Formats: sequence, C-alpha cells, structure tokens
Amino acid sequence: MRPRRLSLRSVADWKRELSLVGADPASWDRLRGKSSILALKLFGLSSPMANILKQSMLSAGADALVTREAVTGRAERSDALVTGTEKSLRTAAASLRGQPFGLSGLGEEIEGLLDASHPTGDMELPGGVLRFGPRPLVMGVLNVTPDSFSDGGLHLDPGAAVARAMELAARGASVVDVGAESTRPGSDSVPAEEQLRRLRPVLEGLRDLPRGVLVSVDTSLPAVAREALDMGASIVNDVTALSRPAIAETAAETGAGLVLMHMQGSPADMQEDPSYSDVLTQVYDYLAERVELAEDHGVPRSRIIVDPGIGFGKRLRHNLALIRRLGEFRGLGCRVLLGHSRKSFLGSISGIEGPADRDLHTHAVSALAAADADMLRVHDVAGTVEVLRVAEALGGG
Repeated sequence: MRPRRLSLRSVADWKRELSLVGADPASWDRLRGKSSILALKLFGLSSPMANILKQSMLSAGADALVTREAVTGRAERSDALVTGTEKSLRTAAASLRGQPFGLSGLGEEIEGLLDASHPTGDMELPGGVLRFGPRPLVMGVLNVTPDSFSDGGLHLDPGAAVARAMELAARGASVVDVGAESTRPGSDSVPAEEQLRRLRPVLEGLRDLPRGVLVSVDTSLPAVAREALDMGASIVNDVTALSRPAIAETAAETGAGLVLMHMQGSPADMQEDPSYSDVLTQVYDYLAERVELAEDHGVPRSRIIVDPGIGFGKRLRHNLALIRRLGEFRGLGCRVLLGHSRKSFLGSISGIEGPADRDLHTHAVSALAAADADMLRVHDVAGTVEVLRVAEALGGG
C-alpha cells in the first residue's frame, strides 16, 4: 500500500483512522488538542499588550498577528488574530498569568474562548421539547399575510393555513413558524390587533399538530407574543431582537423559547443602503448584546436561539460572509438558526427572479451550512429534510 496525505474532515474520520491503525480509542482526547488549528480574534490591545502577546504565542508554538505599527510602537492600539492548536493556545494563555498591562486578564479571556462550548441537550419548552441531534432541525415557514415575499396571500384563509401547517409537520418540520406581518424589504408594520385577527383561528387549529411539533410565532409585539403563547405557541421569533424588551419578560414568565435576529434598520428601509465596516464583528456584537438583554429579563441562554438575519439589511457579500462563517455564532453559547430560504441574494447569484423557484439554491445553502446550524427556517420542508439526510451521511453521521 502506498503512503498518502489524509483529508480528515470530521471527528468520525479521525476516529476511524485511529481504529484502523489499532490505536487506543482514548487517544482521541489527547490528539484533538493537536489536530486542528484554531483562530481567535482579540480587539483593541495596547501596543505593549500586542507585542508581549505575540512573543508569548510564538514561544508556545502559536502566533498572534498584529498591525506592523504596533510592533514599531507607532500605533497605540491593535487588534490581534491569534492562531494555533488548542494545546499551544492554552500554554500561551497560562504564560500570560501575572503579566503586566492587563495581559493576565487577556489570558483568562483566551481560556474562556477555548472553554466556551456549544449548547448540548434538548430545549424544554411549554408545548414540548426540541430534540437537537447531529443534523439541524427544520422550521417550516407559514405566513398568514397578503404580502410576504414568497407565499403572501396563499394562506390567508385559516383553513388553508392549518392545512399547510399539517403538511409541513408531516414532511418533517419540528417547528411551524407562523407570522401575520410581512417583513419583506419595503413592508410596513401591522398593528397588534390585525396580527391577532389573522393568527387566532390559525393558532386554534394548530392545537391539533402532531405531538412533538412545536409552534413559533413570528412577531415583535409583546401583546401578540403573549396571546400566541397563551394559545399554545412555544417560541417567539423576534426579528427586531427585543426592540420591545417586554417580549423577553413574557418569554421568561412562560418558559418559551426566544429567537433573536439581527436586522440593520427596519423592513421599510433596511435594503436602501446597508453598510458595515466588518459585518461579522458587528452582527456578532449586536447579538451578544441582545442575548445579554434577554438574560437580564430572565431568559436563560439555553432557551435563546440567535439568527444573523440573512437578507435583513445586508448586501450579497454580507449574506455570503455570514453564511460561510455561521459557526462563529455558536460562540454566543446559544443555538443558531439560519433563515435563507428563497431570499433575494439567491436570485442575485442565480438570476432567478421568482422566489418560489429558488428552492434548489436554498437546498445548496442548507447542505453546506448544515454542520454550523442548529435549525433551518425554510419553505420547502420535505426537500430540506432529504438534503440534510445526505449532508449528515457525508459528514460522518
């Protein structure tokens, strides 16, 4: 047999190779800290901090990349891109203890980033349990609006809406997300009473969903969230991420799940001129702040889901960057939702104008993002479930 360079893309790949050479299965615990390169981003370090950090990292077999002006002393501050194996980064972080210029605290921050874990286990909610596994759960979209960008007007009749919800559940949705207000670009807000008029008969019918399929209400209005939860919903999907903090209080009191999404501007103006200096950092920091606000109002991180808000105040390049690096949002200690289905950025890539004709492109994103998402919000539930089965098999599941 000829020697070859291996391409090990998953833990399953590594463990299989260890098994084939007859290595002790417990050796993976030792190997994993040496087998992959991690990257951390640190911000606003003084020049002395940046220089000492770099030397500490190099001594441990890692590295810290900082601005050249910090090395020469001509820059007062620098960000740092820190890279290395987990073992080398931990060694460097330990060496920073007792150092001056705030480096001891910086070492603790690095250790905290290395210790941060993605939430595990199930999410217990009033109407049931979200059971997370090796592939993302699927949230089916159900808009009871006249003007949503893809399915507006299709399910205004309560009977049609309930029938669609039953179809989504039968095809594999774990959550049915019901919204009575369009948030497409250029849309206007809908008063609480009108949202509730559209929602009440639908929520009544959704009491008959199969056991284990939960209901989410897509609203940013506390009165709508409260009544929907009273009628059996388990999750509030707030695209404004607590522009009205009373929603967090309601979620805390009822034990409901809470989705917090990033949006630059409002639906009426969000696509007029979206701009970012660093979209990943700005969206991450915004969501971190909103998660803390939710916690301050009594909602634990274990019941919070974050959503980077694809298409909400973003250009094509912003959407693609967020999807490519979706896994970074797991650093917030919350479950991560991706809502990309049929959106206009897919039309920009494919040239297809009709949203309902973009399911193929939606599925491509779903497959590629499956390893980094805990939940996918989509229109075509059946197709997504099939795509995720294949993605899981290729990923070693």
